[in-house]
Amino acid sequence: MSAINSLTSALNSGSSSSSTSGASAAASLTPDDFIKFMVTELQNQDPTDPTDANQMLSQMSEIGQLQSADTLQSSLTSMVQQNQVASASAMIGKLVQGTDANQNPLAGIVSAVQVSSSGVNLTLSTGATLPMNNVTAITNAPTTATTATSSAAPS
Repeated sequence: MSAINSLTSALNSGSSSSSTSGASAAASLTPDDFIKFMVTELQNQDPTDPTDANQMLSQMSEIGQLQSADTLQSSLTSMVQQNQVASASAMIGKLVQGTDANQNPLAGIVSAVQVSSSGVNLTLSTGATLPMNNVTAITNAPTTATTATSSAAPS
């Protein structure tokens, strides 16, 4: 625990700019980093005054909770993206309206769905790309009426 407390105090000390960068560094720590801290603490502990077993178990429990929360966050993010792709695929062939990334109005028939690092995007028949989050209206695409002439033979 003392190694983690030392790291925390070192990250929080110093000028405001180093404190800001320290806060970013602390936010980017992973559960593996905490395990390394614990191993380092165990290797460097005073043999005449060992670390309290209850504190060690508490720290291990907190690390397990962090790992579970991280796994849950990843799973939820993946499920949201899958849900967006399913919803977007249901829009293929539909007339959609919305705004592009520059807030310019767009309208067109959805011809494809793309997944990128920025999210789920709809490709319109006009060639434009509409972010799924910017869709404002969805309607059935107008159908072009084709009249077929047929001649029926008298019976």
